[in-house]
Amino acid sequence: MTQEEHLPPGFVDIHCHLLPGLDDGPSNWEQTLAMAQAAVENGLEWVVATPHQRGRHAENTPELIRAILDQTQRHLEDRQVPLRLFPGADVRIDETLVDGFRNGEVQTIADGRYLLLELPHDVYFPLDGLLRDLRHLGITGILTHPERNHAIIRRPDLLEDVIRAGALVQITAGSITGSFGAVVRRFSEELLLSGKVHVVATDAHGCHGRPPNLGDAHRQIARLLGRESADILCRRNPARIVLGLS
Repeated sequence: MTQEEHLPPGFVDIHCHLLPGLDDGPSNWEQTLAMAQAAVENGLEWVVATPHQRGRHAENTPELIRAILDQTQRHLEDRQVPLRLFPGADVRIDETLVDGFRNGEVQTIADGRYLLLELPHDVYFPLDGLLRDLRHLGITGILTHPERNHAIIRRPDLLEDVIRAGALVQITAGSITGSFGAVVRRFSEELLLSGKVHVVATDAHGCHGRPPNLGDAHRQIARLLGRESADILCRRNPARIVLGLS
């Protein structure tokens, strides 16, 4: 069986705040189940549950994330919601992150070799050293939603430095469809057209505002780049990340 045959036919979301009570995502099981059902209705098959980690969410340990994820998966199975969940985290970048990873305090995607990395929305600081240290530990960083970072919008060349340092780039589905305004949408399109985007994810926090929907972004990307590119960004690349493939 080839690696491609392991990939699901539906969409794969590597950045979704689905677990209840851990951050600014759903606050209870009812909201989580509603999000999961909406994800399925929008064509999602695999979802990486990524509560915020570190910073204000230091209590979200890998052990807690996996325990709540296991409970959530059982709830979905009991209600026959066909959504497969994987553990992950939206990890705030700080100076102690590498030490935290070494100490088992940081949750990678599906316990594998990829790690979501979140900058503050308003500032940028050099990531070369962090990305190099993570690579030495066998980890590839994925920078989340840089298209919404004000410093990167002002200086797009900063993102080129991140990619040269070995990171992947993930942008938010809603950025492509205009949910974050015209400036973010135009910048997202520029990044897509210049080939600087490796994966698109929902960064969903609920059923409204930022829902678990990749379909609209997939259609917009297909108009810009073609259906094959849209499929790569919304299904194949994220699935390969979940499976730990290069």
